[in-house]
Amino acid sequence: MDIEWSDQNSQGDYNYFVYNPQNFTAPQIEQLNLEIEKSHRRITVIVDPHIQKNSDYKVYADGKYLQKLPLKQNNITNIFIKTPRGNRDYVGWCWPGDSVWIDFLNENA
Repeated sequence: MDIEWSDQNSQGDYNYFVYNPQNFTAPQIEQLNLEIEKSHRRITVIVDPHIQKNSDYKVYADGKYLQKLPLKQNNITNIFIKTPRGNRDYVGWCWPGDSVWIDFLNENA
C-alpha cells in the first residue's frame, strides 16, 4: 500500500502509523486483513524512515516522551537519531518539513 493509507493532518502532511479514516475504517481493515490472510499473502504499508518534527503528531510526541524517561541500567532510551555530539535529535528536511529519524538500531525505538 502506498502513502494514501495514512492519515493527513490539516496542513496536508501524512501521519504514519495512523490510518486514513476516510479510506480505511477499523472494520474495513479487519476484513481486508482476513481476506489477505485467507489467500496466504501478506500486506505491507509504505513507511518513510522520517518522522515529522511536530509536537501535535502522536508518533513524534510519544518518542520525545519516551526519551525523557529515566534510564535503566545498561539501557538506551534514545528513540531518535542524535547529532554527532549526541546531545540533541538530528533534524533534517524531508517532504513534510523538519523531520527526525527513528534509531532502528535501538531495540527500544
